[in-house]
Amino acid sequence: MGHAAAVACYVLWGLIVLYWNLLAQVDSQELLMHRVIWTLGLTLVLMRLRGSLGEYLAAFRNKKVFWWHCLGASLLAGNWYLFVYGVTNGRIADASLGYFLCPFVTIFWGRVIEKEKLSRTQWVSIGLAGLGVARMAWSLDEPPVIATGIAVTWGTFSIVKKRSNLGIFSGLGMEMSILTPFAIAYLVWFGRKGEIVWGTLGSSFDWLIASTGFVTMIPLLLYSYAVKRVPLTTMGLLQYLMPTIGLAFAVFVYDEPFSRDRLIAFCFIWAGLILYTFDSVRIARKRKT
Repeated sequence: MGHAAAVACYVLWGLIVLYWNLLAQVDSQELLMHRVIWTLGLTLVLMRLRGSLGEYLAAFRNKKVFWWHCLGASLLAGNWYLFVYGVTNGRIADASLGYFLCPFVTIFWGRVIEKEKLSRTQWVSIGLAGLGVARMAWSLDEPPVIATGIAVTWGTFSIVKKRSNLGIFSGLGMEMSILTPFAIAYLVWFGRKGEIVWGTLGSSFDWLIASTGFVTMIPLLLYSYAVKRVPLTTMGLLQYLMPTIGLAFAVFVYDEPFSRDRLIAFCFIWAGLILYTFDSVRIARKRKT
């Protein structure tokens, strides 16, 4: 189930590019604030229905848990902002590159903190993917600032979720609760300046903005479930599903250029992913026998 949840969350995150482009009229900072507020509201409702509000409230009295999730909330907010900014400002390819870089940060934490071991074949697969990502980064016309920021924030967030003792709903609820006061204050400030989109384009568009909570919460819950059950190295390699889907939309739907260099890079990345997958299946079968 852990692997299925990992694949599902990455596929959903890949498809989300279409959704964010529907909201291109909204400033990326305002979108970030709406994501936080509406995600918290939905999470609180679900925790109430599941009877897990007690764990969520108790977590605030534990200083270690609180500060750990403050770090997670900060990393998540930074990642969200960079990705939405890239998607809504014609930088889908750059944002997608960030998620191609993420697995290397995730694998680094898996090796250093979780002490996860890799077979020789898996090291080769990571090397192949690394060559592909390096070629892709080299082909950019400018330094990949957005991509680097996305990689560092998300790759580090993965270890925070891996080490969290809270349930998936309580952990997400706590992170959104930490961010919500800032989100509300920011929206009020935007509103006073007359720069807020909410309430200016009709109720249908407001509902579309509100749906950011649902669109945000589902893949995050799947990710939180998967990351506690799947090795970080495997999570890192599976993550290539998300930017591949996003880049496919960038090229075939939004007409961003796809050069021969990028094609070569993709071949290396997917060769590494296929090799890693086959080796993981081989090891799993060997353990069962």
